[in-house]
Amino acid sequence: MNASNKKIFHCEIVVDNAKVAAETKAYQPIPVITDFTDENGRDRMKEQIPLNYNRIKEEAKQIVTDELERIKNDPDL
Repeated sequence: MNASNKKIFHCEIVVDNAKVAAETKAYQPIPVITDFTDENGRDRMKEQIPLNYNRIKEEAKQIVTDELERIKNDPDL
């Protein structure tokens, strides 16, 4: 690459600290949707996520099986 193909950009990032501070102060906490803490206060997320994944996967398979059976038994489909 020769010198004529190089481009140099000089810039300055201007941050309005007061505006950023005001925005940050207005932030709302993210609500907890699912808590994986058990009755003894232990985090069970690593165990629960695979269980949920497998349950949903099996439910999806069952939906497909049920729908294929419904389609097979309906002469209009």
